Amino acid sequence: MRWNLALAALAVSWGLVAVIAGAISVDPIPLAFFRLVIAALTLALVALATGHARLLRPGRHLPALVALGCVQAVHWCLFFETVRRGSVALAVITFASSPVFLAVLAPAFLPEKLSRVAVAALVPGLAGIALVAFSGGDGGSFGWVAVACGMGSALTFAILLILSKGLLHAGAGPLTVAFWDCLGGGLLLAPALFFVALSVPGSGEDWAALILLGAVLTGFATLAYAALLRHVTAQTAGVLTFLEPVSAVILAWWLLDQPVSLQALIGGALVLCAGVLVVVRTPTDRGFSEAVAGIGSTKR
Repeated sequence: MRWNLALAALAVSWGLVAVIAGAISVDPIPLAFFRLVIAALTLALVALATGHARLLRPGRHLPALVALGCVQAVHWCLFFETVRRGSVALAVITFASSPVFLAVLAPAFLPEKLSRVAVAALVPGLAGIALVAFSGGDGGSFGWVAVACGMGSALTFAILLILSKGLLHAGAGPLTVAFWDCLGGGLLLAPALFFVALSVPGSGEDWAALILLGAVLTGFATLAYAALLRHVTAQTAGVLTFLEPVSAVILAWWLLDQPVSLQALIGGALVLCAGVLVVVRTPTDRGFSEAVAGIGSTKR
């Protein structure tokens, strides 16, 4: 239960990402690039400072780690494209379908059985996300390209999670997975900077927010996420991501004085019920037979 609870807390903290990203005057693709590069540099410094530089070497996991970084980059591009072509509400509601993809794909590609608790939690979770997403929207229709990008964002997130779990099961350390996740995504986005207007933070406050976003909410958060995935099933992790957009709405109300409607509160309550159900009723992942020694390392 404690691992589920820790992952739930991490998902809640990710609500700050939307709040901070919305306050930085940088275009989506450059923002994703800077975020991932800062995260990769942060994790490299962590490895060097703790004497675990060897964990930065991909070893036999290089092909899968490169694929992980590529999927990460595609995921963010699709998510931001959904926002650009549609709206934040559309991006949130389509991304919320990722646990559905996970419920189908995880048992097929990972040593996991279909979780009845996770599937049951999808009902209040998806209903709650829909209420939250459209609580402030205009309820209008969107083009099929925007919807396709949103569904692609959800699918790539599910693939990202499955790849991460597979690497961890294959013996890759959490630090290795997190570092290459961020580095690979940043490197893949680098060429795209030549085709978009390159915008950079224009003030010290923007740079501070970008460093917080990249170093803490991406670098350290990705490392924590990879570490927790050793103990939590992919299906459980997917459902707990429902907490992120609800957290974003609450944090925007608290920090930015943005109003929260009754509809959003009801939706948040449904998502919270889904999260509590998963935290309390879903067992931890038994796929890892022994504890791990050292930061991000596996006992070999």
